[in-house]
Amino acid sequence: MPVKNVTIKFPASGSPDVIGYKLYISEQPTPLDYASESMDLGNVTEVDVSKLAGMTTKSGIYDIGITAVDAAGNESSMSIKGGVAIDFVAPDPPGPIVVERS
Repeated sequence: MPVKNVTIKFPASGSPDVIGYKLYISEQPTPLDYASESMDLGNVTEVDVSKLAGMTTKSGIYDIGITAVDAAGNESSMSIKGGVAIDFVAPDPPGPIVVERS
């Protein structure tokens, strides 16, 4: 089941040649840097955390970084949000269903 109701939002870069953004994620205490697990976001400034489940499915405390990417492939410095708790684990299902006839 996907993570629900958690969205990462950020303001767009002010540079006119930006063609997209890249998201980096690292579970604490591993430092967040340009070698961390990442994904291209395309030209959006909002992403549903359920899209991260393909990157990592372990619940924990994460640092998240966003960079802007220009047409030449250059990346900006990273905007970072630290200490984000993400729970990727759905609850256990209810017990067995019993159908009784009276």
